[in-house]
Amino acid sequence: MFVGPTGVGKTGLASGLLLKALQNGHRGIFMRAQDLFDEMYASLADRSTRRLLNRLAKADVLVIDEMGYLNLRPEQTNIFFKLMEERYRQRPTIITTNLDYAEWANFLGNKTLVDALLSRLRHQCHTVKIDGPSLRDTAA
Repeated sequence: MFVGPTGVGKTGLASGLLLKALQNGHRGIFMRAQDLFDEMYASLADRSTRRLLNRLAKADVLVIDEMGYLNLRPEQTNIFFKLMEERYRQRPTIITTNLDYAEWANFLGNKTLVDALLSRLRHQCHTVKIDGPSLRDTAA
């Protein structure tokens, strides 16, 4: 998990790890969190949630970029928990976020579920906290 303020290179690091995995023959998926949660919500309407979870759970590497900028419905939080539960101890998931762990309950909205989720995510997780100036500010 890469944690830090906007613009410090979290997405670039996550993308680089995914690229290396792809070069080594693994299958991977890169998804912006907004797109992931939109797909999760849409899957409820057409009853394709299980198909979506199967596709995402089977990817060798899953990158979820920019967690924390969204307003979620409880159904989306539940599906996300199911996805993380299915990937737990099976396949690596890389998450980039601007949120510290203590802020996840506000974002996902269900403290009990978030506690269980973070217990799984952090069990065998390497958290890389990045602090520094925005790369966007220095690129000019």
